[in-house]
Amino acid sequence: MTTPSVTTAPVGDPWPEEDADVLAAMLREAEREYRKAAARVLNIVKAIEHKEAYEQLQAKNIQQLLEDQLLLSPTEASRRVQRARAFCPGMALTGEMLAPKLDLAAQAMRRGDLADSQLDAIRTVITRLPAHVDFQQRREAEAAMVEGAKHMDAGRLYRLGTRLHAYLDPDGAAPSDKDDAKPRRELHLHTGRDGRLALRGILDAETGSLLQEVLSPLAKPEGEDGKPDPRSAAERNGDALADILNLVADTGKLPIQGAERPHLTVTISWEMLRDCLGVARAYEGLTISPETARRLACDADIIPVILNSEGVPLDVGRKERLAGPELRKALIARDKGCTRPGCTRPVRHTRAHHIVSWVDGGTTCLGNCVLLCDRHHREIHHTDWTIRMNNGHPEFTPPIDVDYEQKPLRNTYHLYG
Repeated sequence: MTTPSVTTAPVGDPWPEEDADVLAAMLREAEREYRKAAARVLNIVKAIEHKEAYEQLQAKNIQQLLEDQLLLSPTEASRRVQRARAFCPGMALTGEMLAPKLDLAAQAMRRGDLADSQLDAIRTVITRLPAHVDFQQRREAEAAMVEGAKHMDAGRLYRLGTRLHAYLDPDGAAPSDKDDAKPRRELHLHTGRDGRLALRGILDAETGSLLQEVLSPLAKPEGEDGKPDPRSAAERNGDALADILNLVADTGKLPIQGAERPHLTVTISWEMLRDCLGVARAYEGLTISPETARRLACDADIIPVILNSEGVPLDVGRKERLAGPELRKALIARDKGCTRPGCTRPVRHTRAHHIVSWVDGGTTCLGNCVLLCDRHHREIHHTDWTIRMNNGHPEFTPPIDVDYEQKPLRNTYHLYG
């Protein structure tokens, strides 16, 4: 009978019966040795680059040598080269050794005090200081960064660097006359097949600051009731931008198509709108669902158009406004804001919603309309939330996956507003 072999941990391995504090101390000491070894690697990298020894090893430069010899990615190889150039000694043409560009950080690196990410933060912050910052100020800034690294990770070091830049260069770089005459503003738009719009661009400092100021009150991390907003910062900013677009569009001051809603032209057959079957056509061939079209129709002008069998318009009827100014005033007086329970959005961010859809025979009256913000307007149309009137006030019933008992809810936030 063969006895199974048992693999044991090598002598000195920290697996035996060590408590948590001892293991933590061993971890810190091992990390320090690891960082010292990394510093030695960077010194070798700097020596190879200075002697151009990479050419003898069939590499075109030091970065390619690191990629080939150490199997590093181009990104990691580039970072090591940059660290070596900033934190390792150089050599003059006379053969004299030169101190590292960032000597204070280099000393801390050799002691094993700095992680790679901290080294990158210090290098980035100090090398980007403007030219008018003198040697002594740079050295003091470097010392502050090295001292901060004792208790700050790389992210907080970058923020410390931002404050240092503001202190050493409070006015920033003076904009050129060319920038003032024609500030750089670009906005690239790409519409996907599902109609979602991807944005990419850049704004000049003045316009960027204005955008952030406009977004800020609409994208606060907490609601007007003081409770945290469950949305991420990106979601809050996206919803805030949608609110801004709706507010601007509703002012009636936009040129040409901006005089009044609708601002988006949607073509759909009456049967599809009524039965929620098929697809609707919007601008540039974009297709949307009939349910989305029904949501848009809640607060839009509907213009009946008679088409022939080939889709060519034969006659255009008169538009019918679904929620006029008088009705909206009454809704504002009653609802005082978005009526969805838990929502604190004021009236300026709401639109009229038909409880029983107009296309299903619902009337345009106070008893069949409620105010909803854009976010909850979408929720009502695209989820199983339902609304009914109870003693003249809207009452919401959540879907069963939100509340198994489906208890009716009312928004009482605006009652005392």
